[in-house]
Amino acid sequence: MNFQLGQPFRPYQQLMGVLPDRSKAIVPTPYHDLMTSSDSPIIDFYPRDFDLDMNGKKMEWEAVVKIPFIDEERLLPAMKRREHLLSQNEKERNEFGVSLRFTYSPDVNFVYPTSLIGIFPDIPNCHCVENIFDLPIMEGLDYHVGLMRGVKLGESALYGFPSLKSLPVLGSLGFHGVNVFQQESRNESMIVSILKSESRTKVEFAKKLLNRKVHVGYPFLSEAKVVRVSDEMFNYSLPDNGVGPPVAIPHGPQEIDVWHKKAERIESVYSKRLGMIIGEVQSLVQVDTLKGLKKTDDGATIKEYAQLPGIETDYASQMVVEEVANEDQRFLEKAALPIGDEFPIGSRAFFLGDFNYGRPLEVVGHTVNKVDVWISTVAARMPEFGREIALNADRHTPYSPSFAVAKALGLNPLVLSKITSSFQVMLDDSRVNLGLNLKFEAKKLKVLGYSRRGSTGWEFSEKAIQLIRLYMVKFPEFVAGIQRNFQGNIYNATDFYPDSEATARIKEIQAWLKEVESKSFEKVPLEAEQLDSEVVSRIERAANDAFHLDPPGKGQNKKIKGAPRNALLKPSDAEQRLGYQRFSLGDRVVYVQDSGRVPIATRGTVVGKTRTLRTTLLDVLFDVTFMSGTSLEDRCSPFRGSTVPLHSVLNLTDKQLIAGSRADEIHRPQTHTETLAVSGYGPPTGPGGQGQLRPAQAPAPLHGSFRGAASGQQDQSPYKTISRGGAGTGYANAQVGQRNLAIRSGPSPQTNGRGRDGSQSNSAIARGRGGPVLNRTRSRGRGNINTCKSYTKPKLGEVDDAIVQNNASFEPQSYANVPPPASFGARSRGRGSRGIPSGGFTPRGRAAAGVAR
Repeated sequence: MNFQLGQPFRPYQQLMGVLPDRSKAIVPTPYHDLMTSSDSPIIDFYPRDFDLDMNGKKMEWEAVVKIPFIDEERLLPAMKRREHLLSQNEKERNEFGVSLRFTYSPDVNFVYPTSLIGIFPDIPNCHCVENIFDLPIMEGLDYHVGLMRGVKLGESALYGFPSLKSLPVLGSLGFHGVNVFQQESRNESMIVSILKSESRTKVEFAKKLLNRKVHVGYPFLSEAKVVRVSDEMFNYSLPDNGVGPPVAIPHGPQEIDVWHKKAERIESVYSKRLGMIIGEVQSLVQVDTLKGLKKTDDGATIKEYAQLPGIETDYASQMVVEEVANEDQRFLEKAALPIGDEFPIGSRAFFLGDFNYGRPLEVVGHTVNKVDVWISTVAARMPEFGREIALNADRHTPYSPSFAVAKALGLNPLVLSKITSSFQVMLDDSRVNLGLNLKFEAKKLKVLGYSRRGSTGWEFSEKAIQLIRLYMVKFPEFVAGIQRNFQGNIYNATDFYPDSEATARIKEIQAWLKEVESKSFEKVPLEAEQLDSEVVSRIERAANDAFHLDPPGKGQNKKIKGAPRNALLKPSDAEQRLGYQRFSLGDRVVYVQDSGRVPIATRGTVVGKTRTLRTTLLDVLFDVTFMSGTSLEDRCSPFRGSTVPLHSVLNLTDKQLIAGSRADEIHRPQTHTETLAVSGYGPPTGPGGQGQLRPAQAPAPLHGSFRGAASGQQDQSPYKTISRGGAGTGYANAQVGQRNLAIRSGPSPQTNGRGRDGSQSNSAIARGRGGPVLNRTRSRGRGNINTCKSYTKPKLGEVDDAIVQNNASFEPQSYANVPPPASFGARSRGRGSRGIPSGGFTPRGRAAAGVAR
């Protein structure tokens, strides 16, 4: 093949070949007429009106623009006739330059001035050296044909490169019906059969993998740890202490069915999607996927496994690879280094003590496995303005569910759904979108400050409701037309307006919608938590005020001796130590990673949060501008924002990695423990924190019913105990100080009380279920009540002691020694009887009133 070496386009020629006429300000003025004048020889390159090929798409920006291709033989001559009108500076910008190479030099340190004042800031501490780089030429050189010497293939392939040879396989051509583009192939396919799968699929083989590191997902391997094994009848896992044989937990009927479906699905995916015959699946392994490395407090680096959202956890045991030739070099466990090696003198880190949390420091010495540091303290206490502004914004922006909005606006819920999303109308054989675009179900997007997806469906803010109401007022005929046919799928412009004015009115709606959307709509993922531009602007003003309180260099340096290892955060360890932080909108943070686009130690405020499969991304509004900063899609000032992973910043508002010292623990206020036991007991003390035994006093005898004692009913008043039944005791004038049930030999408590007829005695009011009235005491209960000749009100204290001491005629007897009532065994006329029963039995309910009368 022979290629003719041509000449590349110059910068202005490239711009004229790709820009529309509305972007003419980007090119020099002499070329403007070529893009806009009707006399231009290339005016057809820049049409104002053109067709869109939607090609099954819904949005205009997704369409194929049908404009003419640029003809080089016409473009270059037309531009050449205008080159003499260019200024000298413009001509220099249009020339070919030389290749430059930029290298780092620690011996060079200067401020590189900006080339665009007011747009890009100066670059401080520049260590860059610029040299002309001559590109190598290929003349006289030969190409190497084939693989380079030492390349690793097959079982020895580097980690991350898939290989079929990780397991014993056999390939052959055959008609297998492999699914390609949702259709089974009709011709022969290369089918891979897994060898020795019969022995590897046994549950006994799978049990040996418990709590071991393996590699799953063949042939695209990823490291994981087996936490459970299952077959069709049992789940197997190691005991909690990890020692001993696996514990078998049987499946229920539903779990057996689920297991079979999962095993059949795994076998089918390998067979029909990947063309692999793996054999019958008799056992499955459940794994935790390798999440990354974790730095412990003592400085060791260990692997961390977890179940990650969206990542498969169950695999056929015969497809598990136990060992690989080359481990992933990014995730190697390492023992802790001596503190002097990990933090040499002069190294810099961030402080994790309770005071000056997140402040930069420099190591100046070592003392017995600890370090001495100089720390840059704060000049003034920084106010926590971020969370306060975010919470106020959330309180003042309530959201209403879509059904409530539809009811308030008098719209059918389907009509509201149509006009708040993308709503297509046919106009002159093309479709136009006349929806408000407040929600995007298929794309899983929402509009900040206008819509969000709640647990019950879509919700809209008051700002969105006002916009919908304005739409209804400006174009009532259009909304009424949708309301008439709210279940329709295809709408024409003539469904809303007469033929003579349909086109004009539809274009009027289009123009209004573009104006509304271009002003304020900020589209973000559904799961994203983000503040809109108004709230971010308030945070930015507050950050500017706070920055003047603690500018760089205003604080004092303080020396701290004997700081423990876990109180220092190395920038290179940020990913391993900060991956578990929690963040809320408005939290103050500091950038601590030694790589990335943000300068280290720059502070900022979290204004957005988006979760991905493996991490959480934070939108941070930083306190100062920096070269690679953004505007967060026009939500903040230029060069002030950036989207960073959560492990690159340290949360200063919610301090979650505080390393406590001994002095800090001494001065920290003790947590108050509420006593939940009876008087005399407190929190566990004594040897080993096991508590100490104190014998309790004997409980008082039972007063009232067994049901009341068992349920622990007790009133705080010393003169009242509520009971039902039993001996007829009701509101007794005695203190009951225990809830425990006690059965003793003793008298039945004597009660005098007030009946429904208002009679009064010198004792308690007894209320029961229909006992007869004896002497002066009216009692309603199931049994007779034995009364004493005289009764003295007992003093407070133990009830039995008071009765014996103050009643000389007291005669103890067994609680069980109570004769049955005289009416025992008598027949009653039933619950509804109002008369006196023939047998003398006092009925329950209203019949008791007849006895009293």
